[in-house]
Amino acid sequence: MKTKEKIVKQYWKAFDECNFDLAGTFMDANVKVIWPNTQEIFNGCNNFILTQKNYPGIWKIVLEKLISFNEIVISVVKVTSEENSQSFYATSFFEFKDNSIIKITEYWGDISEPPDWRINAGWSERY
Repeated sequence: MKTKEKIVKQYWKAFDECNFDLAGTFMDANVKVIWPNTQEIFNGCNNFILTQKNYPGIWKIVLEKLISFNEIVISVVKVTSEENSQSFYATSFFEFKDNSIIKITEYWGDISEPPDWRINAGWSERY
């Protein structure tokens, strides 16, 4: 397994275990984390890790896909709450310098039911 892929796997394992300080060790001190869905940017590892430590709830992370191309690793994780029925998918693009994460662009999407009109029209089906 490539080193950058291994780093991303360890990063998500640390998140799954709520070990945010460990997750921060894989990031450059000046990392930029971008969440386009909410138009937020976290400048620096400390700001991002503090956000995670203060995010409400306990969340479980399951890594579903991992793809690498040159200096970029792309992951898809399923994020579920241990306290309520909320669940999400996050697609993350990790950029590296040497073996340190220098930028993450992360897109979040709710896991939800499809609208009835698409199912009723027969254009899609549940899997």
